Amino acid sequence: MPGYDSYGYDALPYDPYGRVPRQEPYARETDRRNADLVALRSAYRVLRRVSTLTALGSFVLYVLLSCFAPDLMGSAIAGEVSLGMALGVFQLVVTFAAILWYGRSARRSVDPLARLVRERAAASTRNAGVAR
Repeated sequence: MPGYDSYGYDALPYDPYGRVPRQEPYARETDRRNADLVALRSAYRVLRRVSTLTALGSFVLYVLLSCFAPDLMGSAIAGEVSLGMALGVFQLVVTFAAILWYGRSARRSVDPLARLVRERAAASTRNAGVAR
């Protein structure tokens, strides 16, 4: 009988629990989206670590020098200005430089990746109802 030859071949396959497994195009799209998110998280993590460690590292160095080398920190470098005072002002400069670097690097490396992830997510939700 001709009607029985194609029975079941056009139906969606089910797993033993009755769920339809992912189809290949969706799996590729999900893998790409996950790769984009991994790249975005990695870029953001590197940016966060570098700026935090720069500001925190210089502050820890300043505190350690203040605790363990008070004679060095109290030495005058120009008139009444001591090395400790100069390094304290330098601390402000390093903090503001880290903030400015963070913003500039985020605009350059993280924001384009975030925009790409956002655009792909919007495109996949627009195309979610379209049969492939």
